[in-house]
Amino acid sequence: MTAPDTLLVIPTYRDGARLVEFLPGLCAELQRGPGGVLVQVVDDGSPPNEKLQLMTELDRMRGQHSFLQPLLAHDGNRGKGRAIRTGWACGRHMRWLAFVDADGSAPAREVVALLERARRTPADALYIAVRTAAPGKAVRRFWHRQIGSRVFNRWVRFWLRLEWPDTQCGLKVVPASFFAGTTWHEDRYAFDLELLMHARAAGLPVVPQPISWHERAGSSLGPGAMLGLFAAVWRLR
Repeated sequence: MTAPDTLLVIPTYRDGARLVEFLPGLCAELQRGPGGVLVQVVDDGSPPNEKLQLMTELDRMRGQHSFLQPLLAHDGNRGKGRAIRTGWACGRHMRWLAFVDADGSAPAREVVALLERARRTPADALYIAVRTAAPGKAVRRFWHRQIGSRVFNRWVRFWLRLEWPDTQCGLKVVPASFFAGTTWHEDRYAFDLELLMHARAAGLPVVPQPISWHERAGSSLGPGAMLGLFAAVWRLR
């Protein structure tokens, strides 16, 4: 077994049902790999009954997958960015830190492929998954989310000068040393933007990787959260 050098965090909020569908496939893909990846689920204030069900399921799965860590949980909802950082704080001794959305829109094989690409590279970089057309990659998104994403990306390019084609895809890998040496403020969905802005300021290379993506119904990114993202860009400018 390879000594752990990577911590993959999965933030979840009222998303236990989709997570327990996604997690077995992800754990199976990781089990087939060379090892060295720990998985940490962080519940961001889900109702007590859902939190208990998730904890029970994780404890059951840990009997088969020793790299799956016990559930971490916030007492209340603090935001996706805060949940990611809560998990990452447990991996400061690691080489790499990563996160992936709990809904399974990013296939398990794509998660493992991005992790392995980072781990094979000796130099530090921020690896980001992007949902763009590419050979061999199938991207399926709801039409309203596709339109909203394009409008938001133009807003980000204009105000923040972040030129990457997709800033919000829920799959990223960062060097642990970069995370530990940076001050963070964004607790919700704008955490991805803050991550990219800090990388640019630090001169950390950003490496986009196209992935397949199959959007699933039930996202918590509703109209209010989307407006909050636009407002965050205005604030971060």
